[in-house]
This record gives sequence, C-alpha cells and structure tokens, in this order.
Amino acid sequence: MRIRNQKQAFLAGLAFALVLGVLIQGSSFVVSRMNMTHNDAMFSAEYNKKVGTEVKGGITNLIAEGRYKCCLENPCSYCFTDEEHQDRELVCGCLENIMNGKHPCGECIGEIMEGKGNELIAEYFATAIAEEVGVEHLGTLQQIITEKYGIPVTQQL
Repeated sequence: MRIRNQKQAFLAGLAFALVLGVLIQGSSFVVSRMNMTHNDAMFSAEYNKKVGTEVKGGITNLIAEGRYKCCLENPCSYCFTDEEHQDRELVCGCLENIMNGKHPCGECIGEIMEGKGNELIAEYFATAIAEEVGVEHLGTLQQIITEKYGIPVTQQL
C-alpha cells in the first residue's frame, strides 16, 4: 500500500510541476508580448500624433468640400473613422440629422450632453437625441440642454 501511495504522490507532484511550468511559461510569453507591443512604433506617441494630425487634416478638407457637417463645436472623429461612413458622399451628416429630428452619431451625442455641441442648433438637440434613446427621455434631455446651453424647455424644438 505504501508504494502505491508514494507512486500516486510522485505522479501528483509531477503533474503539479508540469502544470505550474506551463502556467509560468505562458505568463512570461504574455508579458513579453505586452512589452513588445508597447515598444512597437505603431503605438508610440509619435505615431498617435501623426494619425491625429491626418484625421484633423482630413476633416478640415472634408469640411471645405462640404462633405463633413458635424453638429459639434469641434468636429467629431467618429464619422471620419467609421467604415460605414467612408463610402457615402456625405461623410458626416450629424448636423443635418439633428435639424431633421434624427439622432447624430454616438460621439456627438456624448459631446452634446457635455455641452460641446454647436450652440446655434442647440434647440434641436433634445428631440434628435430622444429619437435614439427613446421619447420617454425627452423631458430629461430637455432639462440637460437647458442646463448646458441655457435654452429654456419652451424654446426647444
């Protein structure tokens, strides 16, 4: 009996050591991949700045062509980077959407709710956003627009 227990203990210890070795080897692989990714030029601050400049320059060109009509003070980048918008003649139509009572893109909704929307069309914001999030939230949205843009609920369309 004792030999059998020793064999079982040995095999259990061997199995434990094998599993532990695999776990250690796997975690060191993950750490090495993480270090390689962070050191890679693709994720450097220089790369991020370059991409940001290209996006801003692209948006500026599209605005000049009349193909980028955003509803924010500073145009969003979502419509510019979203593949669904790339094949359309009008790359960003959030301004027109709001004016027609339709919701803008998600980035614009978030920025509008933070008070960064174009104040000239702020009276349209609550109704347009309610089209996406639900008309049952219209009253709350109107209150937020009043707080952020100073437009009384009675003047919102």
